[in-house]
Amino acid sequence: MSTGFRGFHPLTGFTFYILIFIFSLTATHPLCLAAVLLCGLFYDIKLHGKKALSFLIKVVLPFMLLALVFNGIVNPRGETQLFTFPWGKPFTLESAVFGLIFSLRAASTLIWLSSFNEIISNEKIIFLFGRLSPRTALVISMSLRFIPLIASQAEEINSAQKGIGSGDASQSFSGRLKSGIKRLSILVTWTLERGIDTSDSMTARGFGLRKRTHYSRYIFSLRDAFLMLFSVAFIVLFILTGSSLSCEYFPSISIPVPDAFSFFSLIFFVIFMIFPLIYDTAEEKKWSNF
Repeated sequence: MSTGFRGFHPLTGFTFYILIFIFSLTATHPLCLAAVLLCGLFYDIKLHGKKALSFLIKVVLPFMLLALVFNGIVNPRGETQLFTFPWGKPFTLESAVFGLIFSLRAASTLIWLSSFNEIISNEKIIFLFGRLSPRTALVISMSLRFIPLIASQAEEINSAQKGIGSGDASQSFSGRLKSGIKRLSILVTWTLERGIDTSDSMTARGFGLRKRTHYSRYIFSLRDAFLMLFSVAFIVLFILTGSSLSCEYFPSISIPVPDAFSFFSLIFFVIFMIFPLIYDTAEEKKWSNF
């Protein structure tokens, strides 16, 4: 049974996400940024459900607001002055719009990173970079794995400490501070012990041996070739539409209206970015009939 987009070859999936990240970080047209943000959000909701909406509300939206305000404060460029801060620095319309564009870029990247961590597993990262630089691949893989593990363990520690009444809101500030230090100490100890266990396990499995063999269960199939061709077409269209979809925000705002070719390219970009969602949905419908 296929596992949807997760079942694609690691090189194919990694290439897809790299192109998405490049697109989200370099696009300047609001339509492009809105497209990459919505496509990433829809797929993240498909993968994580309510957790994706919670991540959007608790992390992405506050980060967007912070980026918007921060850019308006530190970047006084622009011709259209809206008001002046008490310390004398002007706040311009161009700066506010550029801050919105920057926040859309950051939000799109964060949302696509959420699905990236779900699709590109540690095993795939080691497969892609293990032979080129085994130590680097291992460090990246372990780092990505330890972040959710530490977060989960921190929640368990907090629940256990609350169960025994440690760090309760009724306690004094010094009591809550001691409880927090105690929880941090427990978490650090657990992390060090987990690192030692991982090191012993790697040694037992022969990590670092020069004559160690490698096994791979990934096969580059016809669907991978199709997606790679799809990716090449995405790169070509992105290069060709670079000038027609390029916007200027300083000293004045200039957002061109897409022509027919640019509009067609934008539709192609949306199809490319929504491909994982379409493929996963089709796979679920296919296997639900059995």
